[in-house]
Amino acid sequence: MSCAIVVHGAIGSGKTNSCLSMAEAVRKEGITSGGILSIRVFQEGRLIGYDGLELSSGEVFPLARLRELAGDSDWFVFRNLRYSFSISGFKRANQILESSAETLSQSSIVFVDEFGRLEKDKRGIYSGTVKVAEALRGGGITVFTCRTEMVEILKKMVLDKTKNIIRLKPQARDKNLKLILKLTRAYYQE
Repeated sequence: MSCAIVVHGAIGSGKTNSCLSMAEAVRKEGITSGGILSIRVFQEGRLIGYDGLELSSGEVFPLARLRELAGDSDWFVFRNLRYSFSISGFKRANQILESSAETLSQSSIVFVDEFGRLEKDKRGIYSGTVKVAEALRGGGITVFTCRTEMVEILKKMVLDKTKNIIRLKPQARDKNLKLILKLTRAYYQE
C-alpha cells in the first residue's frame, strides 16, 4: 500500500505547522519521519526567509532569504520573487529527500514541504520530490505540501505511482492528525 497526502492552502495557512504536528504524532507511534519542512525565519519580528528542517536529524539549514539579505554566489534569484534561494541549501534538501525516498517503505513517513513555483520550473526541491514520488511505487506514505494551485501538478507526479491520493487542508488539524495516525497504524503496524 502507498498513499500520497497533499496538504494545500495559501501562504501562511498552516501547512508546515500541520506537518510538524503530524510528524510528532507519528514519531510517538514509533514511526520514523523523514524528508524536510520549510520553516519560517524571523529577525526582530520580521519574516526574512525560510530554512530547511531535516526531520530525521532536526538539523536546520538556509533555503531562502530576502534578496537584500542574501549576498554571496551561493544565492540565486528566480523571476520577480522577493527571496533569493540557496544553491547549497536546495542541494542538501534534494539529498535529504533522495535518501528519505530509499527508506520510504520501511516504517517511515516522508514529508516534502513545499512544492511551489521553483519546483514547477523543475528547480528547488524538484529532483528530490520526483525521487520520493517514484518511491511510492514500493509502498509507504508521503505528505506533500503546496499552494492549492499546485495540487494538480503534484497529483500528476504521483498518479501512476499510487492510487491513494488524499487532499487535506491544514486548518483541519485534528482531523488530519487522526487520519495520518490511522493510515500509519494500518500500514506500518499490520
